[in-house]
Amino acid sequence: MTKLPVDVERHAREFMEAAKKLQLYFIGLQREDEPTREEMLRKEIYTMEEELKTKSELIKKHERLIDGWRKELKEQLQRHVTELERV
Repeated sequence: MTKLPVDVERHAREFMEAAKKLQLYFIGLQREDEPTREEMLRKEIYTMEEELKTKSELIKKHERLIDGWRKELKEQLQRHVTELERV
């Protein structure tokens, strides 16, 4: 039985080429999964707009509460003034 000569260098070269191709393939997949800068900024802007909307609604709610308290205080003041005028 005759042994065939093994070209180790050729096999090593082919292996390294295949490894490089695989590495480039996986790097390409990683880049596809990562959002672009534009996508990240759009998401951040959307998040900020939603937060601004929520905070604006809270401000309006508190302004209504404060207006109600002012009205109650005016009415109380008027009652006290009326009471004092009677005395």
